[in-house]
Amino acid sequence: LLTFTTSTIELNDALESLLKPLRFIGIPTYIFSMMISLTLRSIPTLLEEAEKILKAQTSRGADFNESKLKDKIGQVIALLIPVFVISFNRADDLSNAMEARGYVIGQERTKLDTYQIKARDWISLTFVCVIMISFLVMRYAL
Repeated sequence: LLTFTTSTIELNDALESLLKPLRFIGIPTYIFSMMISLTLRSIPTLLEEAEKILKAQTSRGADFNESKLKDKIGQVIALLIPVFVISFNRADDLSNAMEARGYVIGQERTKLDTYQIKARDWISLTFVCVIMISFLVMRYAL
């Protein structure tokens, strides 16, 4: 849900601000935030690819309900190898695209917009906190 509702830039900026205290001990937070946001972005895509590969192998006669451990290990390996190949190809394409757009590892990014918390954000946060507290009260008071 997070990756479908939040753009990569917003996710990266949010992670960077969350990791900001680590800057005081010399950790480059912009690199870690980029790695985490790209990883979170790629998870749904990899799951879709794994599902496609699983369906393709099932249509070719692979039985993933076998009870023998040796057979299950072989089937998992047969599923993971194509997923890894696809993920490495996608990572290579992504790195080429980032390079073409001028991204340099280790160089701090410039920001076009800085996110400011608005009134609707505070209202949403307050609403979620009230709901969570009411659930906790109902859970432990009854």
